[in-house]
This record gives sequence, structure tokens and C-alpha cells, in this order.
Amino acid sequence: MSGSYEDYEREYNAHLARIRSYLAGTRNRSTLSECDRLLQMAQQCATAMNSLAQVEGNAMRIRETAALTQRDLAPLKKEIQRALQATGRDELMGSVELQSSPSHYHSSADVEALIRSSDDMLRESQMLLAETEEIGTRTLHQMGRQREQLEHSRDSLQALQETANQAKRILLDMSRRAFRSRLALHAMIGMLIMANLYVLRLIYQKHHSSKQP
Repeated sequence: MSGSYEDYEREYNAHLARIRSYLAGTRNRSTLSECDRLLQMAQQCATAMNSLAQVEGNAMRIRETAALTQRDLAPLKKEIQRALQATGRDELMGSVELQSSPSHYHSSADVEALIRSSDDMLRESQMLLAETEEIGTRTLHQMGRQREQLEHSRDSLQALQETANQAKRILLDMSRRAFRSRLALHAMIGMLIMANLYVLRLIYQKHHSSKQP
């Protein structure tokens, strides 16, 4: 099932603690196989943590989860592989020595237990893969919604820019009309002043000529 970043982080730390506990104890093929399975589960938890950190946009968590492989998982994987190789050599040498002994046979109960353990491991791996796929789907869906929001914001900014340009053109046209109106008004005022001066001149001339004998 899906969980939060903190849930996967706790599960990741629990897997690492179990791996280190197995490696600190008696090492055999069974415990080392369990370590390898736990390591795969821890890797899937780290992948889920990184995906959730990217969805949240948390840069610090993205860096931390990206460093988990080199810091924790890679050294443990090398140690488990070396231990498995050493165990394989020991078992091979032991099997050569015991081939002459007719009493060395695996019981059917051991074989059935091994099959059940393998089936359980397979089911758990399938469940973790399904969880990882679900997280990836949610991440893609979240990124798609963010892309739609960015495209909507871009369209809104373009519409706002176009409206501002249109308002600018309207204000410029109004300013030009107002300037032409002021010029026409000033011209009319000048003409009226000239006309008044001309009338006053005529009145003055008429009044002056009427006083002469």
C-alpha cells in the first residue's frame, strides 16, 4: 500500500537494521538470501522516497534520497555478494566431502519450507513493485497537473499583456485627440481675440472720425 515519505523512511531504516543484524550474526545461505531480499525492499523504499520528494518539490529530501544508494545500499550489496560467494565456496567444498556419505539427504520438509519461503519472497516483491508503480503513476499525474497549471498561467499572462497593450494604445489615442482638441481651442481663442481687436479698432476709428469737424 502507499504511504508517506516518513512511512517509507521508517521502513527503509528497519530493513537496514535487519540486514546489519543478520550480517553481524551467523552467516549462511538462508540469512544471506534474506539480506538480499531486504536490500531489494530497501532499494524500493528509497525509490519511493525519492519519487515523493520530487512530487513535494523538496530539494533537500531529493538530494538525501539520491545519496542513499552510494551511502548505504551499495556497500551492503557488496558485502552480501562477497558473503554469498564465500558461502557458495564453502558449500561446494562441503558437498564434495559429503557425497560419499549416504546419510546426507535433504528431507521433503526442508524442500517444502524452502519453496514456501521463495513464494513468500516473490509475493512480497510483487507487492513492493505494485507500490512503486502506484507511486510512479501518482508522480506522473501530479507532474501533468503542474504542467497544466503552468500552461494556464502562461495563457493568463499573455492575455494580461495583450490587455495592457490595448489599454496603452487607447490611452495614446486619447492623448493625441486631447492634444488636437487643445490646439483647435487655442486657435479659436486666438481668432476671437483677433476679431475683438478688429472690432475695437473699427469702433475707435468711427468714434475718432465723428469728433473731427
